[in-house]
Amino acid sequence: MSRVLERIESSWLGKASVFLIALAVRLLGIHSRPFHYDDVFSIFLAQRSLPEIIQGTAADTMPPLYYFLLHYWVQISDTDWFIRLLSILLSLLAIGLLMNWVQEMSDSRTALVAGFLAAISPFHYYHAQDVRNYALLLSAQTAFLWFFVRLWKSQDQPFSRRAGDWIGLALSGTVAMYTHNVAILGLAPAPLYLLFRRKWNFLLQVVVAFLLIAIFSVPWLAILPTQLAKIQYDWWLWRPGVVDWLQVPLVWVTGLPLTGIWLWIGALVALETFVLVTWEFSRRHVAGEWTGFLWVVMLVIPVLFFTASYLFKPVFVPRGFILSSFAFLAMAAHGIVQRWQQGGGKIILAGFVLGALIGIPVQANFLDFPRAPFRQVAHELAARITPGDLIVHENKLSYFPVKYYRPDLPQVFLADIPGSGNDTFARGSQEAMQIFPQPDIQRAVQGARRVYFVVFQQAVEDYQRLGFGEHPVLVWLRSHAVEENRMNYRDLWVYVFRFP
Repeated sequence: MSRVLERIESSWLGKASVFLIALAVRLLGIHSRPFHYDDVFSIFLAQRSLPEIIQGTAADTMPPLYYFLLHYWVQISDTDWFIRLLSILLSLLAIGLLMNWVQEMSDSRTALVAGFLAAISPFHYYHAQDVRNYALLLSAQTAFLWFFVRLWKSQDQPFSRRAGDWIGLALSGTVAMYTHNVAILGLAPAPLYLLFRRKWNFLLQVVVAFLLIAIFSVPWLAILPTQLAKIQYDWWLWRPGVVDWLQVPLVWVTGLPLTGIWLWIGALVALETFVLVTWEFSRRHVAGEWTGFLWVVMLVIPVLFFTASYLFKPVFVPRGFILSSFAFLAMAAHGIVQRWQQGGGKIILAGFVLGALIGIPVQANFLDFPRAPFRQVAHELAARITPGDLIVHENKLSYFPVKYYRPDLPQVFLADIPGSGNDTFARGSQEAMQIFPQPDIQRAVQGARRVYFVVFQQAVEDYQRLGFGEHPVLVWLRSHAVEENRMNYRDLWVYVFRFP
């Protein structure tokens, strides 16, 4: 039996099995999960010309590479499942690179276990279906670390035999820079680790590679200050604290959000698994000389995000340091393999499997704010709309998905309050997509006979909680029209008003 396992581990069959499991998991709910605002923002921008994409991203907070890829991808097919397939394929690429990276640091068995943990991770399942740039970012950053480890191991070889890895290091770093504006934080562990280890010669070589990455990124770095200013002005995140750190293991093991009893069970499973992984990994140095490097990748990136959140602007979100989750999975894989016979490895693996069983169904079926059953809303409104009717969305979060599913419907959305945390749809992005908000409800409903006002329950309750009473748009509509009905789609509400 052991010989069979060894053959599977060392052959293509092992990695193929991991890819098949990952693909099967990532196809769950691909038809039923509706697009939300961020998904549709990417789609609408990708449907524009390349110059318009550059204009739209320059006014936003992200570089354009992912939107370029999506631009050509949707020209093949614009069906929902095919649009999601791009991120799924990029996620599979990231898993393959993870296995290569871990195998360079240890062995094929540990690499396969790491790949399996990523395959069933609720966190990576979510981002594999998300129509955003995080699967591409993860692939680029993981490739960067893989090339870094290969270069570390081949320091005594002539440059001619290492040139391909240096090119790969520079290109993967450049791809990361053109994918996400804080990608540099995911590349930082490599030189920082060399600094800690006082590997001055190799550090100097890596610094030269970073200079090449900076040179390759110059066209976009010229726009970066404007985008960083927009992040400083627009992002609504709060400064992180202890609770935010405690949520990280939940995100990595079970995924969030969880509610009710599942939150408590998920927290117990995630924290127990996290503690066991870090305990086994730290006390036994199961990764050999790479133990310290994995610690640096797992901890330094979140710490950099945490520090930036206090020095500049809150940016502490787990998807930003998604690469750290791969380092955690690599640590877990080492613990599972090295401590399997003693029982600790079995407990760690059970924690991840239980986390997947809890988290993946929640991720596949979660339809509360900022998500909602937008496809159902769009088609049911289409069945009700008659000439003279108008759909007014309280903000862009519901307008974008409903417009995607039924672009033929008469609908508008109201502008965000200028300077508020929700005021994130930049004028440049509006012009690139040719999508513009209405300044207020009075001008939005001019000439309408009946209005369907779409608003999230949270927006209504926010006004009440802050002491402002009813939502001002509802106050105006009730004073100028007759309220006929309210339809509830989970926590997305649709009010129906008829003007006399």
